[in-house]
Parts: sequence; structure tokens; C-alpha cells
Amino acid sequence: MSPKAMILLAPGFEELEAVTIIDLLRRAKFQIQILSLREDEVTGARGTRLVTDGNLALLNKQAVVDLIVLPGGQPGVDHLAADERVIALVKTQAAAGRWVAALCAAPKVLAKAGLIRGKRITHYPGALTEQEQAGASVSTQAVEVDGKLITGRSPGAAMDFALTLIEQLSGKALRDEVEAGLVR
Repeated sequence: MSPKAMILLAPGFEELEAVTIIDLLRRAKFQIQILSLREDEVTGARGTRLVTDGNLALLNKQAVVDLIVLPGGQPGVDHLAADERVIALVKTQAAAGRWVAALCAAPKVLAKAGLIRGKRITHYPGALTEQEQAGASVSTQAVEVDGKLITGRSPGAAMDFALTLIEQLSGKALRDEVEAGLVR
């Protein structure tokens, strides 16, 4: 059975990251649910509008997903971090031992949820304050995997980040198959 992933978008999300993640996870046959905070359409940092599958108000709280993904972008990440439903969702996901992934500035959401202490992470330079990243080991790698927490550094790392999600949830063979189709 293919993994189930929820991708959360807020106004001001980073288009390159969101679309890359969505595209590659679909190539890997993941079951994807794209949700916004309130509306069923959300506009990215550069004006690109995406129609989502719904919004958090419609979320079936009993539904279990294997992976929650938070693309970065500003002010999208600030909107995600300010939404207590998002914080509760990632906390519940992590407490259940399921995957949580955040790219670029989105580890800020994980920091607010208290999920990075004692973890090895990466994030966009300057996205987290010294106080927010306290207790975490921060690297400059494109992607970091620490237990069931996956973080990515920047829009430029979006493809490697998405391929890592595929590898971690479905294995190296599927990652290699998807990557081969990209001819990179």
C-alpha cells in the first residue's frame, strides 16, 4: 500500500518547494492530501494559486497519515506556526512515531511545536533564531534525517528533499526509479 502524505500550505508558501514535493510524491504513487489553513485555494509567495483538496477545518481528525510535509516560504511559514491546529497536528504525528518533514523556513513550525530539541536539523539560513533552534544540532546539509524527522535547507534542496521522503517511506529502489525518470 502506498504511503499517505498530507501537505500543508498557507498563504505565502514557497511555490518551488510545494510543487516539487507534490510532483515527486505523485510520481512515487503516494496518496496525497493537500490542505490549506482556511480556504480551498491558496496563493504562494510569488502569486501562484493552487487549488487544494480542502482545508484544516474539514480535516478528519481520526484519519492517519504516514507523513506530514510543511513546505517553506514566507509569510506562509509564519501562518503555519501561528495556527494552533498545525502545531497540534505535528505534535500528534510525532508522538505517534510517524514522519514529519519541513523544508526551508518550515522547521520554525517544528521548533514552536517542541520537536527539534536533541535532533539534527537543517533550515534556510536565518530562518530560525538562536532561541528557536536551541537544543538542536543544525547543519548546512541539503537534507537531514533524524529518526522520523526530515528537514531540508532551501528551495534549491526541494528535489533532494522530496526524493529523501520517497526513500525513507518507500525505499531506495523507488527513489532511484523516480530519480531516473528525472534524468538529472
